[in-house]
Amino acid sequence: CFLLRGYSIGIRLIDDFLARSAVKKCRSYSETADMIAQVAFKMYLGVTPSVSCSSATGNEFSLILDKNPLVDFVEELPVERASLCYCNLLCGVIRGALEMVRKCTHV
Repeated sequence: CFLLRGYSIGIRLIDDFLARSAVKKCRSYSETADMIAQVAFKMYLGVTPSVSCSSATGNEFSLILDKNPLVDFVEELPVERASLCYCNLLCGVIRGALEMVRKCTHV
């Protein structure tokens, strides 16, 4: 549920990001990861995660947050809702935004 909501947000968010950030086209996968961490997360969430590229092929990365910015906006979950993983929202936002960037560059 949160992953799909995040995906929808990411699709709409990319226009705002590109207009406000004036970033140049990324030339590599690692540059894209750094852009997401250093510009996008800072712009929208006020945090800068560290980037860890752990795959040998260089096509995967992890964003490590020292502090989860979403916990400031979430109340204590009721016991019956304890299994909710609202942090999947961030994964969905990144996925939707990257998909829109990919579509825009392949037109």
